[in-house]
Amino acid sequence: MEWNHIQIPNGDANLFCNCYVTGKSAMNIIVTHTPICTTLDVQSAYAPLTKYGVNIFAFDFSGTGKSGGDEKKFSVHSIVSDLDKLVDYVEEHYSSNIHLFGDTGIGGMFAQCYICSTDRIKSFAQFACVDYKNTAGMGYPYFAVKMMSWLFSRLPNFHLTIKPPKYSGYNCEQDNGFYEMLIKRNPYIFKSSTKVMNAVFECLISPDSPIQNSITIPTLVFKTLHDRYFSKEYFDSYFSSLNCKKKLIEINDVHNSYYLRCDEFCEAAYNWFSENQEITVSKHSLSD
Repeated sequence: MEWNHIQIPNGDANLFCNCYVTGKSAMNIIVTHTPICTTLDVQSAYAPLTKYGVNIFAFDFSGTGKSGGDEKKFSVHSIVSDLDKLVDYVEEHYSSNIHLFGDTGIGGMFAQCYICSTDRIKSFAQFACVDYKNTAGMGYPYFAVKMMSWLFSRLPNFHLTIKPPKYSGYNCEQDNGFYEMLIKRNPYIFKSSTKVMNAVFECLISPDSPIQNSITIPTLVFKTLHDRYFSKEYFDSYFSSLNCKKKLIEINDVHNSYYLRCDEFCEAAYNWFSENQEITVSKHSLSD
């Protein structure tokens, strides 16, 4: 088995997908990541999934990484559309036994956006989450996020250098070292599109955010205890809001432990998917 790169048609452009295919009848796992780089740059974070005889589809959102499309059109709606196209591809060529792994930071938030928009996924595992309108748990006042979203939605796309918050706590050498590695690979990696940034804001506060909808499928949440982006209370608030079958796994480590301890994350995600692959939940039936 080896990794293969494919292009999935998506309107006038293609989605770049890094695939590892075990077999036509194998479980399918879609992986999302923070769109500041290509999925190839973070392959180490999800590569341990290859040990479990599954099909893996890790992709770049349209307008980012190696995918085609216009970065200026990046939004909550494009996130949902991209994932729908990928699910279409997997169902057509493999099966509907599809699970979503929202990995590597914002990838978990964007994956949650899709989960709240569809009933096509069997189960979900996420690192990073959106507790709707709870911006304080991420260190940002609500009014500031609302103001920035209003501004970014009206201005043409441009790029801002947004560096990670400073961190000097538990395992800071490893956490800071991860970012140093990224910067060596690409000195401009933290020069972020305002449209991508606004998609995060839209998830958090927009009245049109799909995240207002309840998650109805089995959901696994990773809670990192020493996270420079999320307070422990933020994870707890989000987890307590879930009314679906759910599980919380505490990781006594830093934000980038999804990469530094990738075997542990991937094993837990696979076990969750395996446990829930025969469960089919209809969002509509639960809401009726």
